[in-house]
Amino acid sequence: MEVDELISKNDYVISGEDIEGCITIKNASDFSEWFFKVKPFDKKIAFFNVPLEVDRIYSFLNYYTSVKKLCETEMERYNDLFSKEDNKFLKEALEQFITINRGGKYLRASLIALGYHSFGKSDNDFLPLSIALEVFQTSILIHDDIIDMADKRRGRDTIPTKYQKIYSNPVKDDGSFNEKRKNTSDSMALCLGDLGFYLANQIMIKGYFKNPNLPFILDYYNNIAIKTCKGEMIDVILPFYEEFYESSDDLEGSIFEIYKLKTAWYSVIGPYVLGSILAGVSQDKIDKLESVLLNLGVAYQIKDDLLGIYGSEDKIGKSASSDAKEFKQTLLYCYTINTEYKDELLKYYGKSDLNQSDIDKIKDIFDKSGAKEYSYKIMDRLFDESFKDISSLDFLDEKYKNILLGFAEFLKIRSK
Repeated sequence: MEVDELISKNDYVISGEDIEGCITIKNASDFSEWFFKVKPFDKKIAFFNVPLEVDRIYSFLNYYTSVKKLCETEMERYNDLFSKEDNKFLKEALEQFITINRGGKYLRASLIALGYHSFGKSDNDFLPLSIALEVFQTSILIHDDIIDMADKRRGRDTIPTKYQKIYSNPVKDDGSFNEKRKNTSDSMALCLGDLGFYLANQIMIKGYFKNPNLPFILDYYNNIAIKTCKGEMIDVILPFYEEFYESSDDLEGSIFEIYKLKTAWYSVIGPYVLGSILAGVSQDKIDKLESVLLNLGVAYQIKDDLLGIYGSEDKIGKSASSDAKEFKQTLLYCYTINTEYKDELLKYYGKSDLNQSDIDKIKDIFDKSGAKEYSYKIMDRLFDESFKDISSLDFLDEKYKNILLGFAEFLKIRSK
């Protein structure tokens, strides 16, 4: 088909060459940036001589944005239900939960949908399961904010911060108000996080009480939650242990365990397989999917750690110094402390008062120690293996395999 014909029949023609009348995009990263900037969600796009990864990432982004829209609408319906409380304290608390429950990316929810649709289903019965996992996500983020003593989440005040602002002007004060306000704010956030876990369970049970796969869904969901909690526990204790006790005998092994439990299982394997279980997939296919998606989840977290140091603050939505301030244990850190640059790194890494000059020095240390190159090498190898392994899944329909490959491409090129 000629380019002129494509232009006459489509709203956009994306070309890998410099052709008049076409939008020239030569790689997946540029396409993703263009896609979200222009927001062509309801318009037709035709491709002319573009790299395979551009076509793949479009297949995912087109699918993702349509599912995200469904999930956002459904989440608002549940948010309305959550807010129906007569007790003023409960109503106040649920209103705080709802504000945090809005604005998510819905990537995990979309993976549930993809897992469901990949095995012969074409309806929207995945929605209760997707919403349940997003409510669970809100709950663990609330707990994370307590652990990290964070002030902001998704660009908004965290629950403890919200409560401290709500109750900022006491009628009476014997001198203990500020301390008790802080403790009460953290406690209410803890309770709301706990409540969200059970709301998620309730959504699944009510949504699928007639579905014969419900016992398997709940069992797998709880397995994901258990793995996530275990990963969080290692993630919490490891920086403390590394800073104040002897270095771990197998620090890199512990870091990879966090990557597997907190990211691979929770953000990639779990959602996709949950959707597959809802569709009635067999155990042998589940085993294969778990094996294939593990590398993708680990690569995703390594990318996240690299963005946490080298990413743009405007894009990643958090300070580029936060990982360094928190003494976060990453491949970058682990590699560097086994080089001659260990002492130089420890002058800055883990300090709470880092400025931009300090962050630039940390970046320079990671560069010259070889840590950045090492992390990229591991990440790229895992992504390459993931593309190969996903392509080899002979039981997946080609359409949905291509979407899954597009998801992997999206994780690889993302900038936030």
